[in-house]
Amino acid sequence: MALEEQGKVQPGLTLKGLRHTVATILREMGKDYASIQLVLGQNTEAMARHYSRRADMREQTTGAMADFEAEVNRRKTKNVKPE
Repeated sequence: MALEEQGKVQPGLTLKGLRHTVATILREMGKDYASIQLVLGQNTEAMARHYSRRADMREQTTGAMADFEAEVNRRKTKNVKPE
């Protein structure tokens, strides 16, 4: 590949690999599959799921659970305690 020879891209770079990278980063940013599908130009959300399947969702999950816990605590303050 000419770009490899010129040192402009790393050896082994493929369009498929780029799709995986873009989809993974977008998913880790919290983007939904419909948005990823549009960015990748895919016909189905299933392909967006395929390309982003290696996304590390731990940070998103932790954030979601923290939000959930805060909401549960907020709702507890509205409950009337039995006497």
